[in-house]
Amino acid sequence: MRWAAIRAGLIALAIVVGLLDGLPIPVAHERPKMEQRLTPEMVDAVDAINRVRKQLLVPFRPIGEHLRVHQRWKLFAGASRKRWRMWIEARTGPTAAWEVVYRVLDDEHAFMADPLEYRRVRGAWNPHSTLGPRGGYRPFATWMGQRVLDAFPAYTEVRFQQERIYIGPRGGYRSTGEMLHPVIIRRPLQRRRP
Repeated sequence: MRWAAIRAGLIALAIVVGLLDGLPIPVAHERPKMEQRLTPEMVDAVDAINRVRKQLLVPFRPIGEHLRVHQRWKLFAGASRKRWRMWIEARTGPTAAWEVVYRVLDDEHAFMADPLEYRRVRGAWNPHSTLGPRGGYRPFATWMGQRVLDAFPAYTEVRFQQERIYIGPRGGYRSTGEMLHPVIIRRPLQRRRP
């Protein structure tokens, strides 16, 4: 019984120390950005929190340095700026022009935007940054292509493509004009009855 309480206390202490060590407070080289974006009062508050954090970690610093264990990392720091923007286009025949039905973050072309942009569905169509389409991309395109053909009887073909884009350092994106990973879904031919 006594050992269980000691072990629970040590686990709780490790969690608290990890949280303190991992507190996402800007480091010294990030201070100019912090001063540009925050009011002087907020900068002072961040500095005060950081002083308290460092003081609380003093007894544990030798352990962290000896074992080289630190929790200073940024969530999504390694995310690539190379991204993809899916286009779903349809046309009424083999010589007709393609018409945009859906394009990511395009309010004018938003057919089924809510389900398509839901994070779990997005995982089926959003390619890896370097490896290309995921295994579920073609089945997703087949399923979604049928939804488009059902909703718009005049269309005979649906095309899925991924536009390569670059995310800017302060948000927004820049198109490259490069369209990759095309998949075309065609309406099955209706047999005429004699």
